[in-house]
Amino acid sequence: MKRKLSLIEGTMYAGGKTAVNVVSSVTVKGTIKESDLHAALLKIQTRHPLLSANVWEDEARISYFVKQNPIQKISVRIVNRQASNDWEKESITECLAPFDTSGGTLFRLAWIKDADVSDLIFVAHHCICDGRSILNLMDETLTLLGQPEKELGTYESFSSIQNFIPTEIRDNKANKLKVRLFSKVAKVVLLLVAFKKEIKREKPFFMHWRLSKEESLLIAEKCKSKGVSVHDALSVAFLRGFKDIETIKSNSRLYCAVDMRKFLPDVKNDMLFAFPAMVGLDLPKKKTTDFWSQAKAFKDELSKKIDEMNVNTVLLYSECLLPSLPRMTQYAKADKGTHDFTLSNMGKVSISERYNDLEVESLQSPSTIFPFGNPTTLFTTFFKGQIDFIFTSDEYFIQHTDAQTLKENAMLMMLN
Repeated sequence: MKRKLSLIEGTMYAGGKTAVNVVSSVTVKGTIKESDLHAALLKIQTRHPLLSANVWEDEARISYFVKQNPIQKISVRIVNRQASNDWEKESITECLAPFDTSGGTLFRLAWIKDADVSDLIFVAHHCICDGRSILNLMDETLTLLGQPEKELGTYESFSSIQNFIPTEIRDNKANKLKVRLFSKVAKVVLLLVAFKKEIKREKPFFMHWRLSKEESLLIAEKCKSKGVSVHDALSVAFLRGFKDIETIKSNSRLYCAVDMRKFLPDVKNDMLFAFPAMVGLDLPKKKTTDFWSQAKAFKDELSKKIDEMNVNTVLLYSECLLPSLPRMTQYAKADKGTHDFTLSNMGKVSISERYNDLEVESLQSPSTIFPFGNPTTLFTTFFKGQIDFIFTSDEYFIQHTDAQTLKENAMLMMLN
């Protein structure tokens, strides 16, 4: 295996020294045998090619996934369970701990254990894994713990992101010319901003809360009656929340993470993949300031932008920027962004409530603490009838006290 990282994978790789990790945890009731856990991880590693890969750079600093030789075992860090919220401290630790991208695996586990209850924290480098992927790894692990004899099979990883672009579009002369021009303009722009200094992100924070079943049902029913999704309502609630706090300089803009799998049928939901598309949207301003009317306008604009998205164009232009990745990473670490936050809403997750003798008590949303751009991100999932939230940022961008006020105000808007 030797495959060049795509632009998004390379961006998340971030030179290999910085922690850019996806973390999600699950609380499980029942007995887990250490031997069963290691056997499950071996099967999962055999199934997913990227779990046996490192990242190497060539002389031009272009990054490649390369198969390990010899293959390293997926590590499991074991911690004695003292309290029900131990997972929060350990999740932050895992978010901020970089991987050995050139020598170790790009996936690991932290196991907070006692005799009858375990918190399993799944950690993957963001260059191989998005939120859906980490949840799939969680589901596969729990499945194998419940059915140790089960086989998962294998699949071949794609050899290049270019394979997803139809030949007639990739080889079109006009497209090739546009891509070359775009690449040259991008290089000039990156040279102009090369003097910017890296922002020191020294006070990252992680905020978790979960609505009750009653509150979650109320929001879901209210959104349905208003003709919008929970995603739309959340977007508007937090955008309005940012705008209402005087100590925050609001841009009234967010980025929504869109799963690219819906545009790439060859990439299945149970494959490792790290190529989200980001759709930028502003807080609706025209005609009305009513909350639900704004949510409906937001829904219409988001649907329009997703429908207009041309995945072939996205892939074509992204690949031409690969030689500029080192400078792009440098710029990203110095950039404040022009948006308030990013929303990553995974909705109802595919984790089962029971895996034979193991009962899933709770699931914490996948999250990350980004080391570049504006790191402020809201992650949400829906499991066992409850909406779960994790909000991450750094106090350089938003104070923890302001984030707490933002959360309270946004929840009030949706529940009232």
